[in-house]
Amino acid sequence: MQRSRETTLLERLTFFSDAVFAIAITLLVIEIHPPVLAPESEAGLQRALADLLPNYIGFLVSFFVIGRFWLGHHRLFGQLARTDDRLVFANLLLLLGVVFLPFPTAVFSEYVNLKTAIFFYSGWLVVLGLLNLNLLRLALRPDMLAIDHDVAVVRRLRVGGWMPVALGVIAAALAFVAPIWVLVVLILGSLAANRLIQRFA
Repeated sequence: MQRSRETTLLERLTFFSDAVFAIAITLLVIEIHPPVLAPESEAGLQRALADLLPNYIGFLVSFFVIGRFWLGHHRLFGQLARTDDRLVFANLLLLLGVVFLPFPTAVFSEYVNLKTAIFFYSGWLVVLGLLNLNLLRLALRPDMLAIDHDVAVVRRLRVGGWMPVALGVIAAALAFVAPIWVLVVLILGSLAANRLIQRFA
């Protein structure tokens, strides 16, 4: 009975987290508003859609960032046998950070050439990384792990937890060089994260 109760609590926390991740990743596209034309014309619409390019890129960057956090969260909770109040609160803090990410994304997309916008986005990415590290610290305690947990997956989770922090710091540093490289680092870093983690874990 006790084991069944712990499994139920863990499943409820997992389902809730998945829903929040899904909502956050959906909110990203809401920041891309259809252009308003006056007067309407084919050429005007084409220019307006082209002007939204930074918004498209910002959406893609944050889509993969949130997707990467969800993937790590999914793998992490697959290794656990139970949860407790400390883990629940740490999970809520991470979800808070994820839900807020569409706002830095909107600022970053609108002012992609300004260092302040890049610092705001990359700084929040570092905050998310630190919140994720705190969740990992509490979740990967021996008494929380399932008896049959995958040691290799746990090791990769520990190493991969530092990836968002590293990407955020690199992105902030590149703001002084060329903003376009910030986009490259964030996109390629999020896509290549799994391969890098498997190599160094």
